[in-house]
Amino acid sequence: MKSKDETPSVWTLPNRLSLLRILFIPVIIVLIATEDHRYQLIASLLFIMAGITDGLDGLIARKMSMTSRLGVYLDPIADKLLISCVLIALSYYHMVPLWITLVLVSREIIINGLRSFYATEGVTIYPSFAGKLKTALQIIGISCILFSTSGFIQKTGLIVIYGALVCSIYSALGYISAIFGPVKEHQEQ
Repeated sequence: MKSKDETPSVWTLPNRLSLLRILFIPVIIVLIATEDHRYQLIASLLFIMAGITDGLDGLIARKMSMTSRLGVYLDPIADKLLISCVLIALSYYHMVPLWITLVLVSREIIINGLRSFYATEGVTIYPSFAGKLKTALQIIGISCILFSTSGFIQKTGLIVIYGALVCSIYSALGYISAIFGPVKEHQEQ
């Protein structure tokens, strides 16, 4: 039996970074809603900081052995909430086409729903390279759109978002085939 002092804290640095990412969301949305370029620049900087915490929390958790059960769930939730909420706001203000946001957010709901379902069955579905690349491209694209003072930077951001869309669809197909592929093989035998 462990003493109280030996129980690992759920408030590890990686979990705090994930929580900070969630707390940034309403601030970023309010700054976008002002439709003032100065505030959108601040929103972009906060979004970039939140994106950096996305990479940092996982790195710190692995390198410093600070992984926790809470972190396994909190990190992807923070990522998906941040990107989905900001994409929805950008679509509302006509900075990103609505159909792109619908595809990207729907993909997140479907894939994370499947991951959660299989997690309850004890099956872990790890992020693919294409999934990680999608997230990186979304962060870069959204940052460019928010940061833009010229049409060129905003168009570049949209092109990057289109790249994220391709990676999103590709990784979703990979997850779905990995999840349902073994079932199909068993049925054929």
